[in-house]
Amino acid sequence: MFNQGTNNAPSAKSVVPFFVFSAISWLVGLVFIALHPNAVLETVYFNEVMLTITHILVLGFVTSVIFGALFQLLPVIFLQKIYSEKLTKSVFYLLLTGTVGLCFSFYFGSNGIGLTFFGSILNLAVILFIINVWKTIGKSKENKVPKLFIKTSAVWLSLTAIAGLLLSINFLIPFLPFAHLELLKVHAHFGIIGWFIFLIIGVTSVLIPMFLLVHNLDKRPLDFAYFFLLIGLILGGISKITSLPILMYISYGSGVIAFIYYLNFMYVVYKSRLRRKLDFGLKKTMIAFPTLFVAMLASVLFVSGIKTDFNLSAFYIIVLIVGFIATLILGQFYKTLPFIVWLEVYKPFVGKEKTLLPKDLYNYNILKYQYYSHVSGFILFFGSLLLQLISLFYIGIGLLMVGAILFLINVMQIVLHKKQTL
Repeated sequence: MFNQGTNNAPSAKSVVPFFVFSAISWLVGLVFIALHPNAVLETVYFNEVMLTITHILVLGFVTSVIFGALFQLLPVIFLQKIYSEKLTKSVFYLLLTGTVGLCFSFYFGSNGIGLTFFGSILNLAVILFIINVWKTIGKSKENKVPKLFIKTSAVWLSLTAIAGLLLSINFLIPFLPFAHLELLKVHAHFGIIGWFIFLIIGVTSVLIPMFLLVHNLDKRPLDFAYFFLLIGLILGGISKITSLPILMYISYGSGVIAFIYYLNFMYVVYKSRLRRKLDFGLKKTMIAFPTLFVAMLASVLFVSGIKTDFNLSAFYIIVLIVGFIATLILGQFYKTLPFIVWLEVYKPFVGKEKTLLPKDLYNYNILKYQYYSHVSGFILFFGSLLLQLISLFYIGIGLLMVGAILFLINVMQIVLHKKQTL
């Protein structure tokens, strides 16, 4: 399947910019966090700085790499040629412009004009992305369960973008019949759970078994995860708008059940793997999954009404973004970007001469040190949020930044790689 799919893959020039923008955004986001510790440690998260940091991470870091990776991986997973490379390039420039503009608008306190303008650009990027994805996988009969997750995630992405645009317009011309903050919460959950988590489940359910050499898996846990996650998101959105607490309790409970089914599936994959020894890229991928337990625990405590010195709701969102999503992405970078560049540089010479392997395109020692600095960094960073310790915060964020710098060095080494003769 993998070799078949690569014949349909787009050119590296179409997708590599997404990865570079993502790596830079990860470092920039961490620098912003380091420069504004109070924005993260204080219990009120609705402020210009926190909104800037959030959108640097979710748009610049996460969404950018997801867009690029999907354009590369869809032909591999679904054996379909990408619908349009022109759309792929257009999506990147729109995403880049919209993200940078929106973050500047947040940081410098835009009155709504900038937010609405750049939010509209991002909505156009989302529309073109969804067209490209749906047109690419629409006729494929491969991997039906992942296909359902990916197509559903695209729907939630569109709803996330629309909600964000409505929030921007409401800054300019207040029109919402309910509290602005409630739609902001819906916007955040649709994006993080609906867009990111649905997509991650769909993609990882194919790629991780493939990388770990696992076959003939029972996909029923994924069906249950899909059902409970979908119900949870729908009820959660309704609860925020209608202010019905009972729906929120059901929503969070349904989400926890969905995560349990997904984690059980991934546990079976890990235990059944034929590849016993994992490289640091796969280690980083697998270390991301335990953080879901932390996020689930925080969400249960939040719904239970437990009082803490920190914002439980914001804490579990941070755990999901920095602990689970970011760690997973940083690990999978080394399974996608090197192969994309290798395919562009060396595919014409395969079978004709001895070539480097994708893993030879980056520095493994840098990857190893990045792994240790990132894992220790996010553990200390989470600890600083729980204990409200500024000294622990700086040590944790410092280690995360060291990991981000090492990561960017490796990414640029991969991207700038030129053909070498053995």
